[in-house]
Order: sequence, then C-alpha cells, then structure tokens
Amino acid sequence: MAGIQKIKIPVKANELTIEKVEPYLPYILGVFNENKAKVDHFFDVLKNQHDILKKTRRYEDDSENNNQVVTPYLYEMVRFKTGYAFGNPKEYAQSEMAQTNGLKYINRYSKDSLERAKDKNVANSVYTAGNGYYFIEPKSADFDSESEAPYVIYDKTPDTCAKVYSSYNGEEELFDILVNSYEYKDGNYPKTKTIISIYLPAMYYEYESSTDTNSFQQVIEKTKPRAIYKMLPLVEKFANEERIGIVELGESLQNSIDRLHSDQLDNVDDLVNELLVFMNTVLGKDQDDEAEFLKNAKRNGVIVLNDKNPDIKADVKTITQKLDYNGIISIIETLKRDLFDSCGVPIPSSDTSNGTKAGAVEKGNGYDNAYNRILDDYNSFEQADREVLKRKLFIAKSFANSKVDDLYASEIEIKYNPNMSDNMLTKSQSYVNFVEHGVPPVLAIQWCRISNDAITPAKQIEEYKAKLEEEAQNQTATEELQQQLGINTGNGGNIQNG
Repeated sequence: MAGIQKIKIPVKANELTIEKVEPYLPYILGVFNENKAKVDHFFDVLKNQHDILKKTRRYEDDSENNNQVVTPYLYEMVRFKTGYAFGNPKEYAQSEMAQTNGLKYINRYSKDSLERAKDKNVANSVYTAGNGYYFIEPKSADFDSESEAPYVIYDKTPDTCAKVYSSYNGEEELFDILVNSYEYKDGNYPKTKTIISIYLPAMYYEYESSTDTNSFQQVIEKTKPRAIYKMLPLVEKFANEERIGIVELGESLQNSIDRLHSDQLDNVDDLVNELLVFMNTVLGKDQDDEAEFLKNAKRNGVIVLNDKNPDIKADVKTITQKLDYNGIISIIETLKRDLFDSCGVPIPSSDTSNGTKAGAVEKGNGYDNAYNRILDDYNSFEQADREVLKRKLFIAKSFANSKVDDLYASEIEIKYNPNMSDNMLTKSQSYVNFVEHGVPPVLAIQWCRISNDAITPAKQIEEYKAKLEEEAQNQTATEELQQQLGINTGNGGNIQNG
C-alpha cells in the first residue's frame, strides 16, 4: 500500500472510552510499526542511503571498479519544496470589520514559540514521509502574557506518534498516541519495551508492552484527567490524502538515475567492454595461471605472448562493445525530467539568458507546475494550520489576563507566502505594462504572479500613491499661495494700496 496508512478503528467519537480502545491496541501498534518502518526508510533515503550502495559487479574480477554514484535529487527536491512553501513565514490577517489587538499578541506568541522553525520541520516531514505532526500543550511554568506564548509547540515525525480516527462515516479523530520504545536486558537476553501515551479528550493514559508478551498493561499511577485543555494535542499535516511524500513518489526514478550514472563510470574505468581473443598463445599451464596472467595484464597494461606453435605467429585481437554515452545521457535527462515534474519541482537549469528566453525557460523548468502544486499543498495545509490556531487561542484564553479574549479563529485569515522571486525582471516589466494600461494593481499583481497575497501589496501601493498625490497637491497649493502673496505684496513685500 502506497502512502502512510491512516489508523482507523470501529469506535464512534461520542462513545469513546478507554475500555473501548484497549482491545484495539495491538492492531493500532501493528499499523503504527508498519508506518514507522516505511518512515524510517524514507528518512534514510533522504540522507542519501540509496539502493545503489548495495550494487555489485557481475564478475568478481571487476569488483575493484564498482562505482556507486549517489545523485541527491530527492534530498534537493525536499529542500526546495520545504523552502518554497515556508521559506517565508505564513501570516495571520484579520478582517477590517473585526480589527482587535488580539492578533498582535498571537503574532508575538508565534515568534516566541519559534513557530516558523516548527512549520519548516513539519513541512520537511510531510515532503519526506507523507505527513508530520504538531504537538501543542499549555506551558507549565510561569510566563509573561505580554510577550511570551502561553503554550509550547513541538514538531514531531510520524515514526514517534499518530492520530487514531473512527472508521465510521466522517472518520472523526478519536485520540492521539505517542510511542516510545527502548531496549533493556533481562539477564543476558535483550528485550524491547514499548510505552504508549494515549490522549483522550478528557483523560490521559499510559500503557506498557514488552517483547515477551502480547498484552498491554495500564500504568495506573500515570492516569490523569485533562480538566481544562480537552483538545487533542496532536495536529496532523499532509499535502495529500494518500499521505505520499516525495521520497516514495520518486525513489524508483532516483534509483534508475543512480544506476545509469554508476554503470557509465564503470564503463569508463573498464575503458571499454572488451573480449580478448588470443591466437596461437600459451597463457599458463592451467586455468588458474591463465586467470592470473589476464589479471596482471589488465593491471599492468602489458601483454607478453608466448607462441604455442613456432610456425604460426602469436597474436591477440579484441572484440569491443562500446557504450553509447549520448544515448545514456539522453535517458538520464528524461528520467530526471520525469522525476522533477512528478514531484512538482522545477529542474535546475544552466541557462544564462538575461531575460529574452526567461518566460520559456521558466515554463520549461517547471515553475508553473511548481506554483500550481504548492497552491494545492496549501489547500491541504490550511486544515492543519487552522487547527493549530484554534489550540493556540484556546490555551491563551484559558489563562488569567488573556490578551486574546476578543479574537476568534473564524475571523482570521491564514496567508501563505511562497518564494515568488523567480523571473522578477519579466514580472516587473509586465506589471508596469498592465498598470500603465489601467489595470488595477491587485489584478496586475495576480496576473504577473508577483505575490501569492495580491490584496496586501496592492493596498500598500494604493496608499503610497494616495500619499504621493496628497503631497503633490499640498506642494501645488503652497506654490499657488506663495504666488498670490507675491502679487499682492509687491515692492519688497509692502502691501500696495488700490
């Protein structure tokens, strides 16, 4: 099954109790471990642990020339997508009808909790493995509500936690689990113990399981109520419902590219694939001697021939199979283009044109595809980011002296800011052309794709233009007044009698 499997059990949210959860713990942990194995593999591949590192040569004599070329395209694509999506931080904006001071504090809290870094890390997990998580809980220590966030946010990868959903219509979220496994020794025998932390809306539970038992034991002393903060602490983020990341999507193409590069270098090291034909030649007294002769000849680059029949001159000829390097390069470029296009990443280009072909290069390198794909990702991301916002507001309002009592998540718009600085010269020239022909700035910005949020910069442009017009009008009025005063106060400023 492709993607990270969604964990679902046949329990309804309004019937949820720990007694109904317990029978499904073995199944839940089983699916979690299957997902964990995939996630661990994806992160290993991201760190350039590719299949090509297991490559061997067909013949043992060729083992010295066994090139293993790792091309880090998957790593670079994950880095690009993460930077493209959250290199610029997301922003909160409030409608003009509901302007309050609360948003100012939410923005302060985001900076204090390093939310920008958390967004980047979760996005890295999403694009690598298929999904990622935020974990949000109230602060236990004192804090200054004027400048410090009343909550803490952690970024977590899907090999450490999971959200469990109902299998009934709507697939409501039921509860969250955090899984921690560690090894220990029981005498001389190594064993593994697994601790599962379970967050139900109103209660927290902890269970333990070890390798020598299939049962789960509840740790009674760890059980405690969740009296105030009853929202589930985990928020799952994904770019697609299948929870398929870039590594899973592109791994087979990446492996093919690695293999072609490696085999190409093997061929260079071997010079050419040659079959040696010895005529009337004694190579050795047996097969071992003959093999040693060929090995030394290949290493030293010298062949000394011994005639088998003195009447016939000894000779050696070669049958050569040369690799079509141009054909291989063409195949590599095709696979590379398929890899980058399927993952929504523009292909790095060596084009040095200074604008004459910029539009064509942009389209050819996949920037249109990348932009359309990132907009689709944002549509999925907003669900998680809005859930994060709701938890932040809930926690902030639960403390005394709350600064956000008059702020509601439904009044706040989440704005994403993908890096859109590509081909800026052509974009700015197009913008000027549109505006000069009467196109409103907000439409010109949208059409030229200068910013993902066209409204805010268009408003700033209009305000700046209004300011310049006001200053020009004031200057004109001042000059007219000075001119009038100069006429009426001739002769050095003395008022003339009529």
